[in-house]
Formats: sequence, C-alpha cells, structure tokens
Amino acid sequence: MEDEKNLLTMMVKFDERQRTIFNTLHRIEKHLEKLNGKVANHDTELAKMQVWGTVAVVSFPVIVNVIMRFI
Repeated sequence: MEDEKNLLTMMVKFDERQRTIFNTLHRIEKHLEKLNGKVANHDTELAKMQVWGTVAVVSFPVIVNVIMRFI
C-alpha cells in the first residue's frame, strides 16, 4: 500500500516537472520567435541602408562631374 502511494507521489512529481519544463520551453520558443522577427527587421533595414549607400557612392561622382562640366 505504501509503495503504491510512494509510486503515485513520484508520478505526480514527475508530471509536475514535465509541465514546468514544457511551460518553460514554450516561453523560450515564444521569446525566440520574437527575437527572430526583430533580427529579420534589422536585416531588412541593413539591406536598405546598403542599397542607399551604394546608390550614393555611384551617383555622387556622376553628379559632381556633371556640375564641374557646367562650371
């Protein structure tokens, strides 16, 4: 009888630990999803800045050259 109670208590503790672990993993996954979204946004913004920088580097000498020809 006592062995059955001990076994039952151990199973209840095991079940509680499993729930705690699953809840923790769920919270971690939610947090990682949020971070991945932020990283994707930063990557997009970085790509936009690189494009604008490339456009500026290519077009600035052309604009200066055109202005110098008119002067």
